[in-house]
Amino acid sequence: MASTVVEFMAAEAEEDKVAIVNRKVENLTAISSLIAELGPYIDGEASMEDCQKGLEFLLLVLQSVDPGKLSRHDLSALVEYLTNRVSQAGEVQIYRAGLLEIAKSLTTIAKMPRFIKSNAPEIASAVFRLPDNKQSLNDFPHSTRLSLLNLLQCLLEAYSTALQSSLGSKFVDGMASMAAIERNPSCILAIFKIYSQLGKSWDINSDEAETLFGSFFRYFPITTTKSATPLKPEEDLKRGLLNCLISNDKYAPFVFPALFQKLDSESVRADIKIDVFDSMLECIRNYTNVSVFSVTIWDTLKWEVWNGENDDFINRSIENIAAIAGRLDQQSSSNEDDNVELEKFVNYVTQECITIFTDDTKKRMVLPCTRILGKISSTSPQAFTLTSRNTLPTLFTLWQGLDTIADKTRLLESFNIILETRANISHSSTQTIEDAYMAKQLAVMDANFDSFRESFIELYFGATSVSSSDLELKIATTKGLTLLASIRYDSVNRPFLNSFEQGTIIEKLNETAFNLKEADDLRALAVASLSTLSVRYPDTFINITLPNFIGKLPDQLETEHGDESDLSKVVWLLDSLVDIACKSTCQRELETPDSEDKTHFKFRLFKALQSEFVMKFTHHICKFANQKSYQLALLAAIYRGLQVFDDALANDTTAGELFSSSNGIIDPYAFIAIALFKRVIGLFQHETGDLKGSWFVGISEVNKGEYFEDSVVALVGTIGTSILRSNTTPHENNFLLKANADNPTEPSRVWTLFNFGAHTRADLGASQQDLRVGPSNKCSANILSTALIAGIRKEDNDRLGLVVHETAKSMLFNAISIENKCSRQARISMLQMLQLFVNKFGADKKTFEDGKQLHGVMLELVNEAASKPDLEAYQIYQALAYFAAAAVAAYEPCSTALIDAMMQGISDPKRGRKIARSFGILLAPSNMMNESNFCILRPLRFGRLYSTTVNQLITLWRSNEDSRIKENYLIAIAGILRYMPAKIMQGNAAQILPIALAGTDVPDKTTKDASMNIMIVLMPENPGLIEEHLDSIINRMTDRTHNTYDSPSDANVEGRSKALDVLAMLPTLVENGLLLKRKNAVLKELDVALDDCSREVRMRADRCKMIWFNL
Repeated sequence: MASTVVEFMAAEAEEDKVAIVNRKVENLTAISSLIAELGPYIDGEASMEDCQKGLEFLLLVLQSVDPGKLSRHDLSALVEYLTNRVSQAGEVQIYRAGLLEIAKSLTTIAKMPRFIKSNAPEIASAVFRLPDNKQSLNDFPHSTRLSLLNLLQCLLEAYSTALQSSLGSKFVDGMASMAAIERNPSCILAIFKIYSQLGKSWDINSDEAETLFGSFFRYFPITTTKSATPLKPEEDLKRGLLNCLISNDKYAPFVFPALFQKLDSESVRADIKIDVFDSMLECIRNYTNVSVFSVTIWDTLKWEVWNGENDDFINRSIENIAAIAGRLDQQSSSNEDDNVELEKFVNYVTQECITIFTDDTKKRMVLPCTRILGKISSTSPQAFTLTSRNTLPTLFTLWQGLDTIADKTRLLESFNIILETRANISHSSTQTIEDAYMAKQLAVMDANFDSFRESFIELYFGATSVSSSDLELKIATTKGLTLLASIRYDSVNRPFLNSFEQGTIIEKLNETAFNLKEADDLRALAVASLSTLSVRYPDTFINITLPNFIGKLPDQLETEHGDESDLSKVVWLLDSLVDIACKSTCQRELETPDSEDKTHFKFRLFKALQSEFVMKFTHHICKFANQKSYQLALLAAIYRGLQVFDDALANDTTAGELFSSSNGIIDPYAFIAIALFKRVIGLFQHETGDLKGSWFVGISEVNKGEYFEDSVVALVGTIGTSILRSNTTPHENNFLLKANADNPTEPSRVWTLFNFGAHTRADLGASQQDLRVGPSNKCSANILSTALIAGIRKEDNDRLGLVVHETAKSMLFNAISIENKCSRQARISMLQMLQLFVNKFGADKKTFEDGKQLHGVMLELVNEAASKPDLEAYQIYQALAYFAAAAVAAYEPCSTALIDAMMQGISDPKRGRKIARSFGILLAPSNMMNESNFCILRPLRFGRLYSTTVNQLITLWRSNEDSRIKENYLIAIAGILRYMPAKIMQGNAAQILPIALAGTDVPDKTTKDASMNIMIVLMPENPGLIEEHLDSIINRMTDRTHNTYDSPSDANVEGRSKALDVLAMLPTLVENGLLLKRKNAVLKELDVALDDCSREVRMRADRCKMIWFNL
């Protein structure tokens, strides 16, 4: 079998080595025979290279062989042989080769079932001899040292008891000697793991603890350099060292003094100081003997808080001090004995703080002391009881003797810290203790705090009656009142204040919010406070705050004088109500909830507010004329309330249960949409034409002769869309689809818009989608129908109650009609509905009875456009652009034919300009056709549109001789590139830049702006291209910026500003030599720009001139 060794020594390829090892493993009888075969290669006069390769063969065999095939005797003999090589590696040259393989071999053997435990100390001792030999361990590669450390870790994890009983302190000393020379991050991390294991599993004595601590703490703080290889992440090393520190309580006498010494150093860096604080915090949280050092830690860190200037250091010091109380409280139990150590520590700290409170020369330290006490109090009910019992009497006595506003404000802020701590204490913030013990501690805390109830009420209610204009005092008082009202007795689950006292505070907050003479900061705080209290006590919001705010809203705004202040007040009231009722979910049920209301209590504030808003809109302001601004403000508040509350629900970790089943909620938003829809629409009859006498749904009158404006209707539609796609509107409770499913014989609610009378008109569905002859209020109602369709998911197509492709065809003909006299917004809604049907519901995939598809109908209309009046032709091409945009976004096959039709129209001498502008629709962002509305927007559409359409348009632009037609092509190209991702444009910069330059000359504002924006995107990544077109860029930009009375610019203010931005970029991209030749001409033009009529242009010209002047 010797042939396998010979073959392996000759093999070079890894697959050959593996095959040889596998053959050897199959035929292996005894490991001793393998050692004999390897003898010539690993002993005697063998070369270092052969020795390493021979030992590699041994390692591979050991890793592959079945451990059951190896006898205990053979393993013991092999271990003895290998450990002998390790122990003499510093003296025998040949034994230095393959030390890595030996370490890995021993690690493999140590994991085998037949490994003899008594061999573990022998292996460890052999490794520990390496640092003592003449040849330094540090001379071995770091990979070898790492393998040796991994071997030691393996032995320690598997045979800890054997190592401790046989070696004891020798193992500790050996590890310390190995660590003494180590600088490699990977090896240091391995050492940390061994030390951490030692600390956790060994009962080390004081001397051993001192040795180990000195060995690993010398690495503190962890810093790494770029040259360290292989570099372990610094955070891993920090965590490893921290694990060493916290692994055993016996390090405490060495850890804390060492950390204190680091803090006291004047030259310590900020990042190192943070490491000290963080390490101390972990030690405090993990040591069980922290009580021994608690006072020492306090005496050191208190000065960091009292005299410190760095907020980060102060906060970390406070956190460390509080952690002592938290750790001492953790060590308490459920028996009757008090936590003496916690009480001792808290008493010591509070006595020092009381000394500060009563010393008039140390007023600046009052707030820092209170912050410390507040943090300590937050750790447990018992800590709060001890702290408040010790300090509150002194603080109340101090309050009585204060005269100055500054002193009162400072002390009020201190009281606020204590109240905030008390308000935040709950079961979830305490440690895991027995329920009975916790109940007892909560009861004691509540009883103790209740003894100060009258003092708190007298103090804060008295502070509100003090006549003072000091803003800080008012803010502190307002915060304190809010905190008082927030506190509950956890042991009996009732509020700290009674309902009268709560109501008084709520009324005071309302009064502050409404007082325009108060500072904005104070009014904003009052609103935030009302929000905090309302979600905890919803009855106070419904009975006090909501009526107060709603009562301040007028029924109508006086618009004849054009005073905007009244509208501003209305907007503030509406926004404030949304902030109060919608930013958080309700935390408690009403005291007497409506038994008929099935909505979950989390929606109580939201529903109460939105009900009032809807009532205000439908029954009050919509009775008066000329109230468009008021209507929009109220609808905007309804919409914002929906968005804000939806976010609050998403962030409420307890709200998941609401959506776990279809019965969890009953569409809590639906009433908003249905009520608004019903108010803005009505049922009418056609008075003329083929549809005369048939019924339709149209926008209703606000007042006689005055209909709701399209902007109002659009916002109502947006609210409906938002509700339909909200997470609170699952399929089972979708108010639109459910109504259709429940009434299959009635027209779809998409057309009836929830008008009660419309449901009974069987022919209304067909009538409603025929908008070719109007009337205009019927066309505007389509805005709402489109909004409903936008909020429906594509998989719910069949539940809409519509024949998608037929309805899409109707919308197409409606949109191109010139007889319906509809508004622009209404016509856009028809086109958007067409887009939704094409993109989301695949309308073009269906065929009509004559075998045609929807895009075929579109192309027929385009072919007929030449013979149509201009207005109708333009509307046909507009519809074509919207259709093509929807098809491109969904990657529909018909998109190519549609865009080809658009391109053919560009060359029309008369109509080509407007057709060219419609190319901007293809990639333009849409408020309707977007991913939020479940539409299909494929990322590949950009690249496809460039490779087909843009390339073809560029070719046509280059080949055409007619200047006006060339401009049309530039307009179309710029319209597409305007929304093209930068990555695609950068990949085609050489082709696009000349187009953009030419586009700046086109007499079209949108094209000029788009072209200059394209240049700004391309220039930074293409300096060589910029140099090639340098003169053209400068000339065209200065043509734009040159704006005088005799020679006005063809660019507007925005265009002139962008041209100056382009000029300012050139010095950062082009060699100075090329720019210096053109410097004087550019500066001359910039002097002209400095006299521009626009301040914005002058400002940018000044900046640009400085850049060029400094060349």
